[in-house]
Amino acid sequence: MKRFVVCLLLGVTQIAQAMWVTVTQNEVATVYVDSAAIEKINGNKRVWVVYDLKGPDATGQQSVKSYIEYDCSEGKYKTLSASSYPQKMGKGAAIKSLPVGADWKSVSQDSMSRQLFAFACAW
Repeated sequence: MKRFVVCLLLGVTQIAQAMWVTVTQNEVATVYVDSAAIEKINGNKRVWVVYDLKGPDATGQQSVKSYIEYDCSEGKYKTLSASSYPQKMGKGAAIKSLPVGADWKSVSQDSMSRQLFAFACAW
């Protein structure tokens, strides 16, 4: 019975793979959201976001992976976690954890922020 449960869990883990969708891009980065992992929590949406930089920066980071919660009714967000990585799509050992604030912030009016907000809240 234990072997059956282990095999079942391994199968489910392999099925629940990330589905990275390109949301937007600009001259600095391409932004992806894992559409398979969007969670709805009390009307809010939580999403994994990867910012792939066009090239490595001075510290060697090529991507930043963040976990963001959106308050869709209020137009606000807060970053729950963020880390930088040496490879595209958040691959490799994390270079460092980035600071995140506990406070909600208004979604800025720049194109990238608005598109991420709209994508997450429409899902």
